Amino acid sequence: MTNRDGWQLHAEVKELVAKTRKLHADHNNYQIGQLAKQLRELLREYAKLRPPRPDRCFSLILFQTLRFPQELEWLPAFMKWAGLQSFRAEDYRAQPVSNDKTFEPLIETAARKVAKIALDSNDVSHKELAIQLIDQALDKAEIQASNWLCYRKALLLHSLGQIEEAKQLLMFFVKDNRNQYWAWHALAKVVGDSDRTLALALCAKACLTCRDLNFGVNVFEELSRLAAAQGQTQLAKWAATQAFTIRQNNRWQIPQSLRELLNAGWYEQGENLSHPEAVLTSIAADAEKVIWSSSPRYDANYLGIFITANGKQMAKFGVFDQENCQEISGSARELLHNLNLVLGEPVTVTVDNSGDRLTAVVVKKRDYGQPFDQLERLYGILDRHRDGKAFVYLNPDQHCTVAYADFPQIQMVLPGTAFEVICARHRERINPYKLVTSTFVENANICIRIGTLRLHSKGFGFVEDVFVPPNLAEMLHEGQMVKFICAKKLDTKKNKLGWTAIALAI
Repeated sequence: MTNRDGWQLHAEVKELVAKTRKLHADHNNYQIGQLAKQLRELLREYAKLRPPRPDRCFSLILFQTLRFPQELEWLPAFMKWAGLQSFRAEDYRAQPVSNDKTFEPLIETAARKVAKIALDSNDVSHKELAIQLIDQALDKAEIQASNWLCYRKALLLHSLGQIEEAKQLLMFFVKDNRNQYWAWHALAKVVGDSDRTLALALCAKACLTCRDLNFGVNVFEELSRLAAAQGQTQLAKWAATQAFTIRQNNRWQIPQSLRELLNAGWYEQGENLSHPEAVLTSIAADAEKVIWSSSPRYDANYLGIFITANGKQMAKFGVFDQENCQEISGSARELLHNLNLVLGEPVTVTVDNSGDRLTAVVVKKRDYGQPFDQLERLYGILDRHRDGKAFVYLNPDQHCTVAYADFPQIQMVLPGTAFEVICARHRERINPYKLVTSTFVENANICIRIGTLRLHSKGFGFVEDVFVPPNLAEMLHEGQMVKFICAKKLDTKKNKLGWTAIALAI
């Protein structure tokens, strides 16, 4: 064989990978295995050249190697030979290919694939190298999916016995992947040795979020083992049966670990579980709590349930934030299990504050406080009725709309009646949750005026500087001494504030 330089080897590696990818599309696994051996020999020949690093030729050879469609068990050894210093500045940069698509940096791809292979390796140095590669990528590269690198790092740390570090990393990952069963399962495996009760809750959550049972077969087996160890034989029997049925339906082998569960004494003697989803949901409540253990908590009040446009039930809560009470929401199914809450009930809400808005993730009843104690209390007067709604005046910039459907008694209340509006805000809107009739109190925006009415030919009138709208003026006559409840409102024609009569004062 003639000696070839790095660029010649790169050309051969590129051709081999292209051929392999075509075979992969045709599911020709035997030939792919043979080509993997050829690729390894090419890389060994390249290593004998003792190429400089960092080097563009190496980066291109590595890029092609990472495109190989099957896992290369020797990839960590190759990267160990190459070393962390083999990456050029360009290898840390993401590569935009269109307006909405960007290729991850070469070092990110290498870190992710090496980590996955090293996890199954018995070589501790390969695991340590993979962690170093991930750390270097996270520190210096334009990472496109940092959560996945953190996930891989957590699994590697767990395999090295660094349980607490692995647990903390997985906590962040699970928060971003709460609907992925394997994320919950990974965290269950990490905490399994130190906290089996929590591991059971996490496995239960994994089962609830598993949409394709074929993929989750190992989760059910793990759940059975954990439940049996904690004396929950009904759940253990159900989970073991699930695992067996999935394997039987797919004609998969029944592993010895599952056979041991099926042959255990508790399995034969145990009763069947009649409502497995309810049991799983109850146990899984602790799984949600643990991943949000370091998240902020607020005193709040329960404000009921609403349904989104796509039919999802959401629970609302009022949380006092700085000067106002804001509405936040979260999945009613996840938050309200085993909780019987009434409107306004005091609760404590744990929130996810990582996004643009706060999201409720855990709710618990408060044993202190009063109903509606976190909501705002705003003083106002009933302004008018129209189209099945009452409008409560608060100040020149704010009013509160009260629907008859929500507060039927409001239909009988006369304009000018004073209220304390107990409310929360959704964006800029003020939503009332309780109305309490109040004693009339004058302030800078609400007053009582007494004077002689001057009528205009167009149907409205004035009492000094107070505008009297037609609906009030038509009930009165020129020169009549009147007493009005008034509010300060914006005159849109003059673009300035002025007094407007709301109702006759008694």
